[in-house]
Amino acid sequence: MYRQLLVTLVFCLSFTTISSIQCYSGTDTQCMLPPDTNDCGSGEKCQCVKYRFQCTQDDQACSKQEQSKNVKKWAYTILPASTCQYLKQFSSVYEDLTCCSTNRCNKPNNGKCSWSQGRRQTLRKFNDLLNF
Repeated sequence: MYRQLLVTLVFCLSFTTISSIQCYSGTDTQCMLPPDTNDCGSGEKCQCVKYRFQCTQDDQACSKQEQSKNVKKWAYTILPASTCQYLKQFSSVYEDLTCCSTNRCNKPNNGKCSWSQGRRQTLRKFNDLLNF
């Protein structure tokens, strides 16, 4: 009886681990590591994503100074796997795009991620960036 309980427990834990993923979210060093996510809509598998983009006029993910200098920044997010594949068609906009399926695989290249702005404000800006 204990063996069946142990097998059931291990199965449930592995299913939870497999079906959820933890990805960085934000831009450059103003990012965070939110809790695991397992719902990317339409029952589709989630993937961690990172890419570089160029700041443009009225880009809410960039400061006015970054916009005027056309600075390139890194973005980190979680998306449905099909959306990540779709973005690969736009390599001039989403440079160095990486789609990956393991926890924290979209980690910033410098290994640092801090949160210096309010969560809601930055997440709103980042979500606006992704609405293409």
